[in-house]
Amino acid sequence: MIRLYYYLTLLSGAISFAVAITAFWKNRFQKMGLVFGLAMLLTAAWLIAFAQYFRPMPEQEALLWAQLTLSAGVLIPPFYFHSGCEAVDKAQRFRWSIALSYLVGVAFVTALWLGYGIDGLRAVPYMDHYVKYNRSWYPLLVLQITGWQGLGFGVLVSNARRASGYKRTQLVYFIVAWLMGFLSLNGIILPIEYGFNTPPLAFFILPVSLALFPYAMIKVRLADFNVVAARLLLYTLMLLVMAAASLLFIAAVTAVAPGFINPQQTLFAVALVVVIGMGLTAMLPRFLPRAERIMQERMFGKRYGYQDVLSGLMKELSTLSTVDQLLSTVATTVHSQMQVSRVLILMQDLLLGDYKLRAESGLGLQDDVDALVLKVDSAIVEWLEGGKDALVRDEMLRRTAPLLRQHLETELDQLKVNVCMPMILDSHLVGLICLGEKLNHDMFFGGDLRVLETLATEVALAVKYRRMEDQILRKNKLIELGTIAAGVAHEIRNPLASIRTFAQLMPDRMDDPEFKNEFSKLVMQDVDRITKVVESMLAFARPAQITIAEYTASELVEEAVLLAQSRLKFKRIELTKQFHEQPVLRVDKQQILQVLVNLLSNAADALPEQGKIRVATGIRTLEDARRGNGSQRYGVIEVADNGPGIPAAVRNRLFDPFFTTKKEGTGLGLSISQKIARDHGGIITVSSIEGKGTTFQVNLPLN
Repeated sequence: MIRLYYYLTLLSGAISFAVAITAFWKNRFQKMGLVFGLAMLLTAAWLIAFAQYFRPMPEQEALLWAQLTLSAGVLIPPFYFHSGCEAVDKAQRFRWSIALSYLVGVAFVTALWLGYGIDGLRAVPYMDHYVKYNRSWYPLLVLQITGWQGLGFGVLVSNARRASGYKRTQLVYFIVAWLMGFLSLNGIILPIEYGFNTPPLAFFILPVSLALFPYAMIKVRLADFNVVAARLLLYTLMLLVMAAASLLFIAAVTAVAPGFINPQQTLFAVALVVVIGMGLTAMLPRFLPRAERIMQERMFGKRYGYQDVLSGLMKELSTLSTVDQLLSTVATTVHSQMQVSRVLILMQDLLLGDYKLRAESGLGLQDDVDALVLKVDSAIVEWLEGGKDALVRDEMLRRTAPLLRQHLETELDQLKVNVCMPMILDSHLVGLICLGEKLNHDMFFGGDLRVLETLATEVALAVKYRRMEDQILRKNKLIELGTIAAGVAHEIRNPLASIRTFAQLMPDRMDDPEFKNEFSKLVMQDVDRITKVVESMLAFARPAQITIAEYTASELVEEAVLLAQSRLKFKRIELTKQFHEQPVLRVDKQQILQVLVNLLSNAADALPEQGKIRVATGIRTLEDARRGNGSQRYGVIEVADNGPGIPAAVRNRLFDPFFTTKKEGTGLGLSISQKIARDHGGIITVSSIEGKGTTFQVNLPLN
């Protein structure tokens, strides 16, 4: 068992040495890295020297190791005290106390190597030998070892209570690790010093407490502290239950049969329980992840709530129709759910290259919106483009050189934000989501940053698709404009030719009454035709002004039939109405009536006398491309006739502007109707069988 303690102590020394090297390298831009690295280096030396107490050796060699152990022991507290002051930026304030701690430590070491302080060796349980101190100056030694550490611990605690965000969490880690290490070491030393015959079980805890130091001091991005806390609580509860059960069993056996279990067997039993307990706590969450999840949700339900909301927001991005609406929704949702001071979304100006504000939430009246711009060569932009990783203000001390850090902090202060999440698309920075500090002064945990990173990627993709849709829409508009221009030219050419002909003849026939009368009638007809073409073209091209209200489909059908009644009666057409379902539609009444009257008029024109028209209403479900693989419920108004039908070649061009089979038609009626339906988020579909009739369906979305 003594050999086990020997190897555990060496293991702790190796961990301390690794921490010393890594802490210095990871924090090389701070004085903290050097001081804390030296503190951990001395701790490693103390542990390696202390391990020799468990190994048999000659007295002279043992005394040498004792001097090394005590020398490291009296120098460690000043370095820890100095590290604590550096961690909270209080080294300048406590500079004289720090200097005094080093001076007293050097004085103790000098006295020790001059032969003072150690009177020899003595025998203790569970060790091969132990040092015997000179009791005359032992109180001063205890004060040196515990006093400076106590002062440093107090400095850390007082500043942790006032700190916020990443700094507070880091200090909490550091305090916990320091406390565990201090209690572990004193749990070993004090029983020995005061003659208590107890095994040094703290050596089982010491490697864990030492491992917390690098986690607190050298990690670039701390893991989610809340998740770690929940996991440690679960593990600790299980370990305590098992340890308590085993100790109760041993106590009961000892009470019933004293001497049945000797100290070596007791130590072995406790060590076995600890090992088994640690194994179970490590393995159980893999088989029972729900237990760990429940523990986290019970302790930190609010954080899991907003992460779930942000994850759900990603699924809704495809339903937002415009880039501005998309970005505004993201900004307001992140601001309200994460409870941060502000959210800014900057997108790159495709012409100038600068990153300008496109959406925000949380800005005040005093904020200068024009100043919220990042140049293409700004430090933040270059950082995000170079690393493709989030910029977190609290991490810059460990990740950036002082000059670069100064530029980054200046730009972060300009935006008044603490986190900049890049929106990367095709290896290019297209924008960034910037967040101010949390209102509760908490840090941005690893889980927060992962959710924001995924959200930024999804937003970048959604913006790309919206821009592609806009480009396609603009191209279609240009195509439609070309078609309209050609149609307008065709439609007004003949009237203009007639007017031109009469205008040429007018000088020679000014006195001919019959010519004047015929000229006036023809010019008025041609001008009316040109006016009708222009008005139809404007109705097709101008943005729709929609006044939305709720109407039942049957209500719209009844009014449309009433408006088209005269034409239906003229051709003695039989009209039937079938209201299978009564969908409630949110529409502009006058525009939808225009669509229905146009479809009824077209059906009447296609029918001979005494034909039949059927108008029906219902509900159907169609695939919605904007929802990915989702679907949308539509209210349907169907206008069907039993006319000759529409040939397939003609059917494909029904909704093209200026395409018509009528002698007097402009070819814009169905185009305008389809545009009105699309402005309402719907669509008009057509099916026809030659010789049997045609059916038009107006599909309008239901909420």
